[in-house]
Amino acid sequence: MNPRKPSILATIMNTSKRPEELEKAVPFLMARATSRMGNAFSKALKPFGLNLSEWRVCASLLYVPGQTLSELSVHASSDISALSRIIDRLEDQGLVRRERSETDGRSIRIVLTEKGEELALRIVPVAKRHESVVLSGFTTSDIKVLRSMLLRLYENAGALDDLV
Repeated sequence: MNPRKPSILATIMNTSKRPEELEKAVPFLMARATSRMGNAFSKALKPFGLNLSEWRVCASLLYVPGQTLSELSVHASSDISALSRIIDRLEDQGLVRRERSETDGRSIRIVLTEKGEELALRIVPVAKRHESVVLSGFTTSDIKVLRSMLLRLYENAGALDDLV
């Protein structure tokens, strides 16, 4: 008789760690929620000709115009080398331009062009609709607390850079 090997699910269920443990892990839950929201919003961006990374740059520049690459990398959640390629693509599409700083000739600031601003303003209602869907069932107070917690998590995560 050839005993069958237990399935992966049976093996997982028989270990001391249960799948429900994942439901308690904040980084897992955040990543799962972010992935689901990002995938849905990426689909919504396709008709506009942007991907999620490009949208983050445009949105960041819409609300905080004239950022340097360093500033933009924080707001758009992208490292500078990847961000530079994103800016190149957006520039090729006529959505952004690089401008020399008026106060520091060595500094380059990124700004939306008129075309870029018009596109970003057309996408904002789509973004707000997506946000509204994911926040349905939350009270105004819940949303305020959630934002505060997410900002604190982001700040706390800076200490992770020091971990070996």
